[in-house]
Amino acid sequence: MKKIVTVMLLVFTCSACEFSTDINAQNIKGYDFSLFEVQEYCTVKRQGRHYLDITCTKKKLHPVKTGCEGQMTEGLKDPKLYCSGGLWVLSKACYIEMLDIKNGNIMCKK
Repeated sequence: MKKIVTVMLLVFTCSACEFSTDINAQNIKGYDFSLFEVQEYCTVKRQGRHYLDITCTKKKLHPVKTGCEGQMTEGLKDPKLYCSGGLWVLSKACYIEMLDIKNGNIMCKK
């Protein structure tokens, strides 16, 4: 019985590992970067009352800066990420998590 339980735990653990590495690793269709890279190298800064400017430290993520924007219509509790063109997938898979009143991170899930 112990062997069966051990094997089952290993199977569940391995399958969870597989999904966690696969979540953000694939490139976004038509771009040479992944959700993981957007999450790791892009941040938001508040510009005015409602607008959030997106900045990315990797040059290849420039389309994210130009094709996406953030807005805070309900204050810090519910910032939104809006992306156009081929980056619309970011609007569905990513969200903005504000760290304080001026800075935030882009968090992605799949």
